[in-house]
Amino acid sequence: MTTFKVCKNHQITLSMEPSKNKMAQRIRNNKFIILFSFLIFNFSFLSAQDGTTIFKQKCSACHKIGEGRLVGPDLIGVTTKRSEDWLMKWTKSSSTLIASGDKDAIAIFNEYNKITMPDNPLTDEELKAIFAFIASKSPGAVTASVDTVKKVPSAPDASLTASSELIETGKNIFTGSYRLSNGGASCISCHNVNYNDVIPGGLLAKDLTNAYSRLGGDAGIKGIIGASPFPAMAQAYKDKPLTDYEITSLAAFLNKVDKDTANQIANTTDYLAYGGIAGMFGLIVLIFGTWFMRKKNTVKKDIYERQIKSI
Repeated sequence: MTTFKVCKNHQITLSMEPSKNKMAQRIRNNKFIILFSFLIFNFSFLSAQDGTTIFKQKCSACHKIGEGRLVGPDLIGVTTKRSEDWLMKWTKSSSTLIASGDKDAIAIFNEYNKITMPDNPLTDEELKAIFAFIASKSPGAVTASVDTVKKVPSAPDASLTASSELIETGKNIFTGSYRLSNGGASCISCHNVNYNDVIPGGLLAKDLTNAYSRLGGDAGIKGIIGASPFPAMAQAYKDKPLTDYEITSLAAFLNKVDKDTANQIANTTDYLAYGGIAGMFGLIVLIFGTWFMRKKNTVKKDIYERQIKSI
């Protein structure tokens, strides 16, 4: 309360309480705004942090941000080039988007050697965290083109000057002659290369004859082997990762296979298929023949013949 004397016989008393209440209310509002802003900032920061981890685990084998294309396109500024809805669809199942006839999806598929990006069972929240991380690594990239980003010079691929010993080790790892340090399966179980002195491999996965150039050289090969984005491969080597030496050796061997066209042989897929059919037919004939002979010469035949002679 504040009292002001107007004249000798009069005075005015003013209360300051309303002003104090307004000031307190203002302070409370400001505190709320500051707290809200702090929470939003921390949420964004945590999303970016989570996105960093997920990106390294799921995306870094095939994509870079601001360092040029790898197996797939450089992702700098991609969140400004595509809508979040489109990115969600593409990341969850690029094959579905391509099959739907989406022109952008088909163009990317054709440009990058028709390699289909594996489907990702990530939640919407995880995908948004990845997009937030990409956006945080794309300052001033609002109008930047993913494919016209200035590439950072990289060191020459080590496998280009690999020793014959390293290449031979890679070949043995591929064929299974070399036992992997952590007990993982050999590449030939699922993959094939059309190359002299290498037996035909499995048909469960892509042919790797030209994988070295198709997947972007050392960086692409090492990225996919070290942190595979392909579910089957990731599961197979989840607890049995290859060592750096083993990965480098495989990259050296695949580079040799890709570049040494003189020793590449014709595709053996048809021969394997025909051989399998012929083998199955032969097995059926063998089983039928064995069964027929057992039926013809049964155990009771000797007893029957003795009975006939005794008559």
